[in-house]
Parts: sequence; C-alpha cells; structure tokens
Amino acid sequence: MAVKVPKEEPRDAVLPVVPIAPALKHAAVDTAADAKERGAALKSITDQRRASAWQLHRWPLDKRIIDVRTRVHLPRTYLAVHGEDVRVAHAGTDLNQFVYQHYLERVEQEHGNWANYVSPKNIVARRYEFLGPDPRVAGYFFDVDGDAHIKWWDAFLRDQWMEKHKWRFEVQLDADGGWVEKD
Repeated sequence: MAVKVPKEEPRDAVLPVVPIAPALKHAAVDTAADAKERGAALKSITDQRRASAWQLHRWPLDKRIIDVRTRVHLPRTYLAVHGEDVRVAHAGTDLNQFVYQHYLERVEQEHGNWANYVSPKNIVARRYEFLGPDPRVAGYFFDVDGDAHIKWWDAFLRDQWMEKHKWRFEVQLDADGGWVEKD
C-alpha cells in the first residue's frame, strides 16, 4: 500500500511592514502651518545666501575648489545681453579666484554701446562694471554636463539672475526633517 503524501501548496511570502519616515509623513501632510514654516525657512536661507554673496570687485574670502575640469560660463553683461565667455578651469582650481581674475581684467574700448554701471566714460573699464551696479556671486549651479553657471545677486537692484534668466530659491525637507535649499 502506497502512502500518499499531500502536495505542498505554494505559500505567499509575507512582506515586512516598513514604517514611514517622520520626514515623509510630514511632507505628505501639507497644512497651513507647513506653508508658514516653509516661508520662514525660505526667507532665512535666502537672507543667509544673500549675506554670504561676495562682491565681485573685492577679493573672495571663501575657497571653492573644483575636483574635475569644468567649463565656466561667464556673462559679459547684465543678464548676458551681449553673450557670455566660456573658459575652462582645471581640477584643483579655486573657482572663486578664477571668476574674480576673469572679471578684474580690463575691457577693450570697442564695447562702447554696453552699459557701464560704474563709469559712464569707460575709464579703465573692467569686466565686472558691465554686470550691474553691485554684482555679487551668490553661488554656482552645475548642469548635467558639469558646466558651472554663476548665480548672481545684485544688492543695489535687489535682483537674482543667472545668464539670461532670473533664478529663485526653493526649499525642501531633508531626511532629518530640517529645511534645506533645493537646486
């Protein structure tokens, strides 16, 4: 007599329950209090970024060393109306010094129709004089190709621009639940 062994049926695997992170729970519920916190964080980060922007006609105090060779886009005038120069910076270069040295150079007299915000007669005109009354470097944006684009802040005009367009800050919650700047 043969013993019949019952056939084992396949069993569904039970997946473990994954708890939702507190930051994700907080992000999922968008209330008026969250909007108020976001606004306060945005103002705080914006004020801090503007205060730390360095004036282009002064020696930069911070170092921003780049790790790889990159192209730096350097607008010739405010909002890059008259185009931009693209120069290569090699690995180990201080990006702030690179930008400072570029804009400290004298400009040829052939650019008579460009608006010089410092000296209307272009007496010993420097490159930074065509960027606005008080151009400051607020930071850099690196695109998908690794090119560096300068984020400008003009304290006199109260304007933020990068090449041919304006830019603004955005904030988001990080993993710890704190507000951070989002590029």
